[in-house]
Amino acid sequence: MKKIPLQELSSLISRYVDGERLILENPHITKEMIDDFFQNISGNHEVTKSGTPSPARHNPPSPKKKLNELIIHTDGASRGNPGKAGAGIAIFDYDYRIIEEICKFLGEATNNVAEYEAMILAAQKAASYQPDKVIFKTDSELLVRQVKGIYRVKNPNLIPLYKKLMTLFKTFPSWEIYHVSREENVLADTLANKGIDSAA
Repeated sequence: MKKIPLQELSSLISRYVDGERLILENPHITKEMIDDFFQNISGNHEVTKSGTPSPARHNPPSPKKKLNELIIHTDGASRGNPGKAGAGIAIFDYDYRIIEEICKFLGEATNNVAEYEAMILAAQKAASYQPDKVIFKTDSELLVRQVKGIYRVKNPNLIPLYKKLMTLFKTFPSWEIYHVSREENVLADTLANKGIDSAA
């Protein structure tokens, strides 16, 4: 079986929501490769239950190297809305090389709260790299429009999260935020669901 570089496989997986379609359109990719990929990255996640950190199998590099620019994909998921919720964050450098993957169980929350919690965690993690610029990407159109001031934040549960997030954003010399499709956010979505599953 031909060995596929991890970066190439990650790039392919990030373009597909349906694993069977990925395999069908890319015959050199097998289900075992996809399973191995997610098994591999699962060892790098900070998995927490009810806010209590559990030791990761592989810790991120310490001390963290200063990076000029970060690209961060985030996702929040809720099974039940409200229901068990999780946050997923994938941190990349400017060349889209993966630096860190994080998943976290958030307890009971709505989908919108989970999206904000994921973005807040992403901003907190980004700060530890002391970047000059951060590009945040999420598939939550509501969050992006609220951050950009297109929508007002009216939900009382979101107002304190919005204020906290905007305070964190102001700590970066430069930052941008973009709405992306679910297809472009597959890795963060997978991590968010792993966060929920970690509560089992």
